[in-house]
Amino acid sequence: MNRSSRTSARPSRTLQRHAERFCNGLRFGIVYLRARWFKMPRKIRAAGKSVRLQYPPEVGVETDFIGCFIGNSYGLRKQLPEVRTILDIGANLGFFSIAAREHYPHATIHAYEPNPRVLPFLRSNLANLEIEVYPEAVGIQDGFTSMLDAGASNQARTCSTGKNEIPVVSLQKAIECFGGSVDLLKLDCEGAEWELFQLSDCWKHIRNLRMEYHLFHGETFPQVEEALHNLGFRIIHTEHDAGFGIVWATQSSPA
Repeated sequence: MNRSSRTSARPSRTLQRHAERFCNGLRFGIVYLRARWFKMPRKIRAAGKSVRLQYPPEVGVETDFIGCFIGNSYGLRKQLPEVRTILDIGANLGFFSIAAREHYPHATIHAYEPNPRVLPFLRSNLANLEIEVYPEAVGIQDGFTSMLDAGASNQARTCSTGKNEIPVVSLQKAIECFGGSVDLLKLDCEGAEWELFQLSDCWKHIRNLRMEYHLFHGETFPQVEEALHNLGFRIIHTEHDAGFGIVWATQSSPA
């Protein structure tokens, strides 16, 4: 491709991205033009139902909303085969689960969220969508943990110090709730993914992974790549930012 062709391709890609975002918004009953003109709605449409949204007045809610509904950051319907079971770990306010219900109206969806502060919002947002809410963290084994929640709720994370009043269920048990296999795992647990990467066998029962990774303690993206490769996943898409990013991956040899 010569220089003039590359130059003309850029506006085309930009227009395509804007058109896709506009269509994504319409799917949920939202007219989306540009981020600077966007205002958080109090009601959207999903799976043929009107969903009245509840959310705290905090930084990050709008960004998460645009990512899940407008930008489709987790690539719902993209490079995914038939999806019948969806495991949402780190559901927060439930935006991903709502979007997943719209794209997969007949799938079984389980949403896990350990933060007591956002559970009332999550339960309210998912109440009429036949999505099971679990007020638990997901870890390598059953037990209890604490929450570090000093800022925006989408940045709250589990920690080993504190009163350890938050229940933890093992990833293996979360998978067993679906009968032993998961078609799509969405993972956004603010750094706890590194602990889950220590597991091995249960990951074989996850066909597709869409996750937000975090590099809070000096980790690097090549370490993310290596961990997923060791768990049998092939990365098909990445989006990088400072200290975190998005990965889409598929299991090379699902059990």
